[in-house]
Amino acid sequence: MNNRLFILLILPAIILTSCQAPLPPPPITAAVNEDFILRPGQSAAIDSTDLTIQLIAISGDERCPLKIECAMSGPVTLTIFIQKGDDEPAKFNLQTFTDNTGRAPEMSFEGIQDRVEYEGYVFRIKSVMPYPVDSMREIRDSDYRVSFVVTSE
Repeated sequence: MNNRLFILLILPAIILTSCQAPLPPPPITAAVNEDFILRPGQSAAIDSTDLTIQLIAISGDERCPLKIECAMSGPVTLTIFIQKGDDEPAKFNLQTFTDNTGRAPEMSFEGIQDRVEYEGYVFRIKSVMPYPVDSMREIRDSDYRVSFVVTSE
Protein backbone atom coordinates (compact mmCIF):
# COMPACT_ATOMS: atom_id res chain seq x y z
CA MET A 1 0.00 0.00 0.00
CA ASN A 2 2.80 2.44 0.88
CA ASN A 3 4.51 1.77 -2.46
CA ARG A 4 1.37 2.70 -4.40
CA LEU A 5 0.93 5.89 -2.42
CA PHE A 6 4.57 6.76 -2.99
CA ILE A 7 4.20 6.18 -6.74
CA LEU A 8 0.98 8.19 -6.92
CA LEU A 9 2.55 11.15 -5.14
CA ILE A 10 6.13 11.14 -6.41
CA LEU A 11 5.70 10.08 -10.04
CA PRO A 12 3.60 13.13 -11.05
CA ALA A 13 6.13 15.42 -9.34
CA ILE A 14 9.00 13.83 -11.27
CA ILE A 15 7.12 14.13 -14.55
CA LEU A 16 6.23 17.78 -13.93
CA THR A 17 9.78 18.79 -13.02
CA SER A 18 11.22 17.01 -16.05
CA CYS A 19 8.94 19.05 -18.35
CA GLN A 20 10.16 22.42 -17.12
CA ALA A 21 12.38 24.55 -19.34
CA PRO A 22 16.04 24.48 -18.31
CA LEU A 23 17.20 27.33 -16.13
CA PRO A 24 19.33 29.96 -17.87
CA PRO A 25 23.06 29.75 -17.21
CA PRO A 26 24.23 31.90 -14.29
CA PRO A 27 25.45 35.44 -15.09
CA ILE A 28 29.17 36.14 -15.00
CA THR A 29 31.40 39.18 -14.50
CA ALA A 30 33.84 40.06 -17.28
CA ALA A 31 36.72 42.52 -17.37
CA VAL A 32 37.34 45.07 -20.12
CA ASN A 33 40.04 43.86 -22.57
CA GLU A 34 39.72 40.22 -21.48
CA ASP A 35 37.97 37.45 -23.39
CA PHE A 36 34.91 35.84 -21.82
CA ILE A 37 32.53 33.10 -22.94
CA LEU A 38 28.73 33.14 -22.93
CA ARG A 39 26.19 30.42 -23.59
CA PRO A 40 22.80 31.27 -25.12
CA GLY A 41 20.67 32.91 -22.43
CA GLN A 42 23.70 33.86 -20.32
CA SER A 43 24.74 37.42 -19.47
CA ALA A 44 27.91 39.15 -18.34
CA ALA A 45 28.25 42.31 -16.27
CA ILE A 46 31.22 44.28 -17.52
CA ASP A 47 33.54 45.21 -14.63
CA SER A 48 33.90 48.91 -13.74
CA THR A 49 30.99 49.84 -16.03
CA ASP A 50 27.24 49.69 -15.71
CA LEU A 51 26.97 47.61 -18.90
CA THR A 52 25.64 44.10 -19.33
CA ILE A 53 25.72 41.90 -22.42
CA GLN A 54 23.45 38.91 -22.94
CA LEU A 55 23.77 36.29 -25.66
CA ILE A 56 20.17 35.69 -26.71
CA ALA A 57 20.55 33.04 -29.42
CA ILE A 58 22.46 31.72 -32.39
CA SER A 59 20.04 32.43 -35.23
CA GLY A 60 22.07 30.91 -38.05
CA ASP A 61 25.22 28.90 -38.63
CA GLU A 62 26.27 28.67 -42.28
CA ARG A 63 29.84 27.52 -41.69
CA CYS A 64 31.02 24.65 -43.86
CA PRO A 65 31.23 21.45 -41.76
CA LEU A 66 34.70 19.91 -41.36
CA LYS A 67 33.78 16.64 -43.10
CA ILE A 68 32.17 18.37 -46.11
CA GLU A 69 33.89 20.05 -49.06
CA CYS A 70 32.27 23.41 -49.75
CA ALA A 71 32.93 26.10 -52.33
CA MET A 72 32.67 28.63 -49.52
CA SER A 73 31.77 28.87 -45.86
CA GLY A 74 29.21 31.32 -44.51
CA PRO A 75 28.93 33.27 -41.29
CA VAL A 76 27.47 32.53 -37.88
CA THR A 77 24.65 34.92 -36.94
CA LEU A 78 23.75 35.68 -33.34
CA THR A 79 21.58 38.06 -31.34
CA ILE A 80 22.74 39.94 -28.26
CA PHE A 81 21.27 42.48 -25.87
CA ILE A 82 23.44 45.20 -24.38
CA GLN A 83 22.05 47.16 -21.47
CA LYS A 84 23.25 50.20 -19.57
CA GLY A 85 22.08 50.16 -15.95
CA ASP A 86 18.30 49.94 -15.81
CA ASP A 87 17.82 51.30 -19.36
CA GLU A 88 15.92 49.29 -21.94
CA PRO A 89 18.29 46.72 -23.53
CA ALA A 90 19.47 47.42 -27.07
CA LYS A 91 19.22 44.47 -29.48
CA PHE A 92 21.98 43.74 -32.00
CA ASN A 93 22.38 41.05 -34.65
CA LEU A 94 26.03 40.19 -35.20
CA GLN A 95 27.73 37.94 -37.73
CA THR A 96 31.22 36.57 -38.11
CA PHE A 97 33.19 34.11 -40.13
CA THR A 98 35.40 31.67 -38.23
CA ASP A 99 38.21 29.31 -39.04
CA ASN A 100 37.67 25.60 -38.37
CA THR A 101 38.75 26.07 -34.74
CA GLY A 102 35.94 28.61 -34.24
CA ARG A 103 38.19 31.69 -34.05
CA ALA A 104 36.90 34.86 -35.69
CA PRO A 105 39.32 36.98 -37.75
CA GLU A 106 40.63 40.24 -36.27
CA MET A 107 39.77 42.18 -39.43
CA SER A 108 36.30 43.29 -40.48
CA PHE A 109 34.51 42.16 -43.63
CA GLU A 110 32.25 44.47 -45.62
CA GLY A 111 28.61 43.66 -44.93
CA ILE A 112 29.46 41.56 -41.85
CA GLN A 113 28.93 43.18 -38.46
CA ASP A 114 31.06 41.25 -35.95
CA ARG A 115 31.26 44.12 -33.45
CA VAL A 116 29.13 46.91 -32.12
CA GLU A 117 29.97 50.21 -30.46
CA TYR A 118 27.83 51.05 -27.44
CA GLU A 119 28.29 53.73 -24.77
CA GLY A 120 32.01 54.18 -25.50
CA TYR A 121 32.81 50.45 -25.66
CA VAL A 122 33.27 48.00 -28.51
CA PHE A 123 31.73 44.52 -28.11
CA ARG A 124 33.36 42.05 -30.52
CA ILE A 125 32.97 38.33 -31.23
CA LYS A 126 36.24 36.43 -30.73
CA SER A 127 35.09 32.86 -31.42
CA VAL A 128 32.07 30.62 -31.84
CA MET A 129 32.22 26.98 -30.76
CA PRO A 130 31.60 24.21 -31.53
CA TYR A 131 32.53 24.17 -35.18
CA PRO A 132 30.18 22.00 -37.29
CA VAL A 133 31.59 18.55 -38.02
CA ASP A 134 29.17 17.16 -40.59
CA SER A 135 25.88 18.12 -42.19
CA MET A 136 23.93 15.35 -40.45
CA ARG A 137 24.56 16.54 -36.90
CA GLU A 138 22.91 19.85 -36.08
CA ILE A 139 24.37 21.85 -33.21
CA ARG A 140 21.83 22.51 -30.44
CA ASP A 141 21.55 26.10 -29.18
CA SER A 142 22.55 24.96 -25.69
CA ASP A 143 25.85 23.59 -27.07
CA TYR A 144 27.10 26.91 -28.43
CA ARG A 145 29.77 28.93 -26.63
CA VAL A 146 30.60 32.41 -27.90
CA SER A 147 33.71 34.27 -26.82
CA PHE A 148 33.55 38.07 -26.70
CA VAL A 149 35.91 40.88 -25.79
CA VAL A 150 34.88 44.37 -24.69
CA THR A 151 37.30 47.24 -25.30
CA SER A 152 37.02 50.96 -24.72
CA GLU A 153 36.94 53.14 -27.84
